[in-house]
Amino acid sequence: MSSQTTPVSPLEALKAGFRRACVRRLVGDEAGAIDVLKNEIPKLVVGWAKTTTLDAAEKKGKLKEMFDDESGRADELATAFDLFAGRFEARVAELVRKELGDVCTRLENIVEAMSGGEPVKPLDLPKQEIADEAEISSKIEQELDPPKGIGLRFDEIEEMIDTVLSDS
Repeated sequence: MSSQTTPVSPLEALKAGFRRACVRRLVGDEAGAIDVLKNEIPKLVVGWAKTTTLDAAEKKGKLKEMFDDESGRADELATAFDLFAGRFEARVAELVRKELGDVCTRLENIVEAMSGGEPVKPLDLPKQEIADEAEISSKIEQELDPPKGIGLRFDEIEEMIDTVLSDS
């Protein structure tokens, strides 16, 4: 079997580099995203610019379109991740609440059995209103962090692209 890899076009390499910056920013690695934008993207832009016959304005337009598209994808990924994390968090909270209720019931049964079957006098705690399951779920959902898109926008690096294109 051959271990040859398919060569990646300069445009695909540029997209992959920008996607890498978006993902780093998405996971909170702002310094890593900036590093990719400053140290990798300019070389990739020059590599792509040398392979295309577009004029400077068309190159800039193509780059803007590509960066906006990739940034939009990163925003969609961030939103999907936040929604998944929110649902996961709500489900875990529901399971923890159920398990704690079961543990409390078992502890009450153990204490009652240890006291000779006599009902155990409940602790004198301030009474709290008990909400139904739908109200609890609603409160949990309200407390979850809202989805936040954190993709990179072309405007943030437009000046850098202008410099790279004018130098190439």
